Amino acid sequence: MEYTFKIDFITGLPIAEFSYGHEAFAPWLEQEVSKDLVKLQRVIEFVSDVNVQTEILVGKEYTLTIENGEVEVKANVQNIESELPENLVDDVDGFEHDSMAICGIEDLLIMLESWRHFIKK
Repeated sequence: MEYTFKIDFITGLPIAEFSYGHEAFAPWLEQEVSKDLVKLQRVIEFVSDVNVQTEILVGKEYTLTIENGEVEVKANVQNIESELPENLVDDVDGFEHDSMAICGIEDLLIMLESWRHFIKK
Protein backbone atom coordinates (compact mmCIF):
# COMPACT_ATOMS: atom_id res chain seq x y z
CA MET A 1 0.00 0.00 0.00
CA GLU A 2 1.55 3.26 -1.14
CA TYR A 3 0.26 6.69 -0.17
CA THR A 4 1.12 10.36 -0.11
CA PHE A 5 -0.25 13.09 2.09
CA LYS A 6 -0.69 16.72 1.11
CA ILE A 7 -2.38 19.86 2.35
CA ASP A 8 -5.23 21.27 0.27
CA PHE A 9 -4.03 24.81 -0.39
CA ILE A 10 -7.61 26.14 -0.50
CA THR A 11 -9.11 24.52 2.62
CA GLY A 12 -5.92 23.90 4.56
CA LEU A 13 -7.13 20.36 5.30
CA PRO A 14 -4.94 17.29 4.90
CA ILE A 15 -5.64 15.08 1.89
CA ALA A 16 -4.46 11.58 1.10
CA GLU A 17 -3.76 9.71 -2.11
CA PHE A 18 -3.47 5.92 -2.13
CA SER A 19 -2.23 3.40 -4.66
CA TYR A 20 -4.51 1.36 -6.89
CA GLY A 21 -6.71 -0.98 -4.90
CA HIS A 22 -6.41 1.06 -1.72
CA GLU A 23 -8.08 4.28 -2.88
CA ALA A 24 -10.96 3.98 -0.38
CA PHE A 25 -8.57 4.62 2.49
CA ALA A 26 -8.14 8.22 1.28
CA PRO A 27 -11.74 9.42 1.74
CA TRP A 28 -12.05 7.33 4.90
CA LEU A 29 -8.98 9.04 6.37
CA GLU A 30 -10.00 12.50 5.17
CA GLN A 31 -13.65 12.27 6.26
CA GLU A 32 -13.63 10.04 9.31
CA VAL A 33 -10.32 11.14 10.90
CA SER A 34 -9.13 14.32 9.17
CA LYS A 35 -6.82 16.25 11.50
CA ASP A 36 -8.54 15.22 14.73
CA LEU A 37 -5.68 13.75 16.80
CA VAL A 38 -8.06 12.46 19.49
CA LYS A 39 -10.15 10.55 16.95
CA LEU A 40 -6.97 9.27 15.29
CA GLN A 41 -5.74 7.95 18.64
CA ARG A 42 -9.08 6.19 19.20
CA VAL A 43 -8.82 4.51 15.80
CA ILE A 44 -5.23 3.41 16.50
CA GLU A 45 -6.28 1.97 19.86
CA PHE A 46 -9.30 0.28 18.28
CA VAL A 47 -7.15 -1.38 15.63
CA SER A 48 -4.36 -2.27 18.06
CA ASP A 49 -6.63 -3.81 20.69
CA VAL A 50 -8.51 -6.26 18.52
CA ASN A 51 -8.95 -9.36 20.68
CA VAL A 52 -11.82 -11.06 18.88
CA GLN A 53 -12.40 -12.38 15.38
CA THR A 54 -14.42 -9.41 14.12
CA GLU A 55 -14.61 -5.74 15.14
CA ILE A 56 -16.57 -3.01 13.37
CA LEU A 57 -16.13 0.75 13.64
CA VAL A 58 -18.99 2.56 11.90
CA GLY A 59 -18.34 6.15 10.86
CA LYS A 60 -20.49 8.80 9.23
CA GLU A 61 -19.46 7.89 5.68
CA TYR A 62 -17.29 4.75 5.98
CA THR A 63 -17.16 1.57 8.06
CA LEU A 64 -13.91 -0.04 9.17
CA THR A 65 -14.14 -3.79 9.71
CA ILE A 66 -11.35 -5.91 11.18
CA GLU A 67 -11.63 -9.63 10.58
CA ASN A 68 -8.97 -12.34 10.77
CA GLY A 69 -6.07 -9.90 10.65
CA GLU A 70 -7.40 -7.90 7.71
CA VAL A 71 -8.90 -4.44 7.69
CA GLU A 72 -11.64 -3.47 5.27
CA VAL A 73 -12.83 0.07 4.74
CA LYS A 74 -16.10 0.41 2.88
CA ALA A 75 -18.45 3.27 2.06
CA ASN A 76 -21.71 3.12 3.98
CA VAL A 77 -23.71 3.38 0.75
CA GLN A 78 -25.91 0.29 0.58
CA ASN A 79 -26.96 -1.47 -2.63
CA ILE A 80 -26.23 1.44 -4.92
CA GLU A 81 -26.84 -0.62 -8.07
CA SER A 82 -30.43 -1.40 -7.09
CA GLU A 83 -31.16 2.31 -6.75
CA LEU A 84 -29.86 3.29 -10.18
CA PRO A 85 -31.46 3.05 -13.60
CA GLU A 86 -30.08 0.14 -15.60
CA ASN A 87 -28.22 2.41 -18.04
CA LEU A 88 -26.16 3.91 -15.17
CA VAL A 89 -25.15 0.67 -13.42
CA ASP A 90 -21.95 0.38 -15.49
CA ASP A 91 -20.90 3.85 -14.32
CA VAL A 92 -20.92 2.59 -10.72
CA ASP A 93 -17.99 0.21 -11.26
CA GLY A 94 -15.46 2.97 -10.67
CA PHE A 95 -17.29 4.14 -7.58
CA GLU A 96 -17.43 0.65 -6.12
CA HIS A 97 -13.71 0.23 -6.71
CA ASP A 98 -13.00 3.51 -4.93
CA SER A 99 -15.43 2.80 -2.09
CA MET A 100 -13.88 -0.39 -0.69
CA ALA A 101 -10.33 -1.46 0.13
CA ILE A 102 -8.54 -4.08 2.23
CA CYS A 103 -5.14 -4.17 3.94
CA GLY A 104 -3.40 -5.86 6.86
CA ILE A 105 -3.59 -4.52 10.40
CA GLU A 106 0.15 -3.75 10.48
CA ASP A 107 -0.04 -1.80 7.22
CA LEU A 108 -2.97 0.22 8.55
CA LEU A 109 -1.17 1.02 11.81
CA ILE A 110 1.95 2.16 9.93
CA MET A 111 -0.18 4.38 7.69
CA LEU A 112 -2.06 5.85 10.68
CA GLU A 113 1.23 6.69 12.40
CA SER A 114 2.41 8.37 9.18
CA TRP A 115 -0.85 10.35 9.06
CA ARG A 116 -0.36 11.40 12.70
CA HIS A 117 3.16 12.60 11.95
CA PHE A 118 1.90 14.49 8.88
CA ILE A 119 -1.01 16.29 10.57
CA LYS A 120 1.10 17.26 13.60
CA LYS A 121 3.40 19.39 11.41
